[in-house]
Amino acid sequence: MRILSALLMFFCLCSELNAHKLAPSLLELRALPGGAIGLVWKTPVLAATLPTVVLPESCRTIDRIERIVRDGAVEQRYTLACAAPVSSLVFAINGLSESRSAALLRWYGSDGGEQQSLIGSDEDRFSPALVNSNGPPILQFTGLGIKHILIGSDHLLFVLGLLLIAGNRYRLLIWISAFTVGHSITLFLVSMGVIPHWPAMAEWLIAASVLVMALYAGRYPHSDESRNYSKGFTALVAVFGVLHGLGFAAVLEELRVPSGDMLPALLGFNIGIELGQVFFIAMVTVALMIAKRLLVARLQWRIRVIAMTRSATIYVMGSVAAYWMIDRGIVLFEATFRSIY
Repeated sequence: MRILSALLMFFCLCSELNAHKLAPSLLELRALPGGAIGLVWKTPVLAATLPTVVLPESCRTIDRIERIVRDGAVEQRYTLACAAPVSSLVFAINGLSESRSAALLRWYGSDGGEQQSLIGSDEDRFSPALVNSNGPPILQFTGLGIKHILIGSDHLLFVLGLLLIAGNRYRLLIWISAFTVGHSITLFLVSMGVIPHWPAMAEWLIAASVLVMALYAGRYPHSDESRNYSKGFTALVAVFGVLHGLGFAAVLEELRVPSGDMLPALLGFNIGIELGQVFFIAMVTVALMIAKRLLVARLQWRIRVIAMTRSATIYVMGSVAAYWMIDRGIVLFEATFRSIY
């Protein structure tokens, strides 16, 4: 009965979890003839708080604001007339912290030049003349990769499942490496346009991978029992890495990364994902070490508490993943229905 109550509680709470990919905002500013500036602002619909662009005081809108909702994002387009020179203009974005997102700023100059900068903190102010002040693209996208993996509950639960099953560092290293190879290949192929990307299907399959991980952990409560299955399981982890790579690729796709910046963006984003994974594993490992030290006085009690914690974690993974599969399955059905009709 306690287990059933816990499951019901987690089904009620899991709807609040941020399981979806980090949905970055995109602000494009383009210098137009006559000193005008074309503005495109794209921000995710699912954000808890929609970020907003704060215009310089010297700028005003000179045409109708076109607002459309497409592919899970709100997109606005309009033109600005600014009395001050471009070098003195200062824009700001409010609400990035509340929306748990980042924003890519891209400036197209009248001379054909292109600059971009990635920001992730609230109320960041920037000038088109200094838009590259945040460093080279590879470092900017490394930061985006770290943020993406650390707020992606589905990806973290999958990695947590590997920790539960591995039993030793060597096996965990092999599985994490297989997962990395899998999503790196997919991230590259999707971003290069070699294979198509279906976001709704990718999100559903990612949720399914978390459920499979929970079922596997529940079937083999002792890590030594999965030793004979390590080779096949390594291949399975690599396949799941391919699926998670579809979700990672959606981030770069939404940012419309120019072809000239695609390689550093891919490399930096992938490095950021790996750094985020390592940080998460390290934090969980440290927490487990502290817990074991606190319970070292009574060995039998410690074993019982650890076993109960492991079982509870598996139930949480399974119940939350099942909810995600239902929720994302509805989204997938609606997307499929719209594409047919």
